[in-house]
Amino acid sequence: MNFFEIIKENLQNFLRENTKITAGITILLVALAVFAFASGIFQEKKKQETFVFPEQIPFSAVENFFPPKEDSITEDYYFSREQNSVWSKDEFDRWFSVPSKENVEALGKSNEKIANEILGAAP
Repeated sequence: MNFFEIIKENLQNFLRENTKITAGITILLVALAVFAFASGIFQEKKKQETFVFPEQIPFSAVENFFPPKEDSITEDYYFSREQNSVWSKDEFDRWFSVPSKENVEALGKSNEKIANEILGAAP
């Protein structure tokens, strides 16, 4: 006999010998099932709150845009500023820093790592 057959036989013997307990447990389970079903049917439904999407709210700026207070800058500067194709020596010294060899190698290694992650699963 396997384990499940032994349990089945013991359960059948218990149910045959203890009919009052079996009937009580059965009635209790049926009553609980009826109560759960009835409470689910007669439960009040909750109203869901409506959510207003941001597109429905009109936009209002806190402050109006205003140009900087400099007399030398004209209005054309904001939209069509001409850029120099070559930097002067002062601009180069101010804005550009030559990277060290270690920084270039570290950047190359990190780029290779990213490329290997992307191409790792490719056949």
